[in-house]
This record gives sequence, C-alpha cells and structure tokens, in this order.
Amino acid sequence: MRRAGEWSLRLVLGLVFLWAGLSKVGAPLATLATVYSYQIVMPDLLAETIAAALPWMEILLGLALLSGVMLGAAVAWTIVMLAGFAALTAQAWWRDLPIDCGCMDLSVLHPALAVLATPGGATLRNAVLLLLAGLLAFLVRRTGRVLAP
Repeated sequence: MRRAGEWSLRLVLGLVFLWAGLSKVGAPLATLATVYSYQIVMPDLLAETIAAALPWMEILLGLALLSGVMLGAAVAWTIVMLAGFAALTAQAWWRDLPIDCGCMDLSVLHPALAVLATPGGATLRNAVLLLLAGLLAFLVRRTGRVLAP
C-alpha cells in the first residue's frame, strides 16, 4: 500500500513538473517576461539565467520523480522549488500584481481551472503540491530508499 501511495505521488508530481517544464522550454522570452512580472529586484543576468534554466530543471525533476533515479535528491529539490514558487505567487497575490504565474495552463483540461493561473490560485495549487511533496518525502524516508527499483 505504501509503495502504491509513493508511486502515485511520484506520478502526479513528476507529470506536473514535466508538463510545466515542457510548456516553458519552447518559449524562453515568455518565461523571461514572467520572471520580470513578479517584480523582484534582481540583475538582468540572474533573471535571464532563471528563465533559461527553469524549464530544464523542471523537466529533469519530473523525469527523476517518474523514474525514481536519485529520488531523495529529486524530492528535496521538488520541495525547495515548490516552496519558492509558493512564496513568489503569494507575494504577487499579496501585492495584487496582475500576472500570469507562468505555470502550465490547466484550463485545457477544464475552463474553470484557469483560476489556478492567477496568483491566488497558483499559491493554493503550489501549497497543495508542496503538501504532496512533503508526504512523498515522508514515504521515501520511511523506506530508506534513494533509488527506486
């Protein structure tokens, strides 16, 4: 039962990260515009580096979660990234910034899911994903496995 729960969490989180990365990899300028839309003071070189690296980091994390390779590290990085995403979207929501979170477009599944691209919806979505990642970390740690079979 525990392995089924772990696999389900890995599947959900892995697909989310894979989808998010693939949706950004072909649109580097749009990703850069999204980075700037959060209105965080940073050097241009840092913003450009984030925009270039983020899609590939998400793709690699998604693949690592799905395959189980370096699972402990993948889960840890997933938690770090989701905590960062949650903080960024929460500050955008707090400041009432008119942004699209730069995330995957879930409205392709159902039009009502478009709310999850708003700062408030993205904050809620990131918090739920962070909770799932925390549960996955607990399950992985309990089994003592770093690599999945």
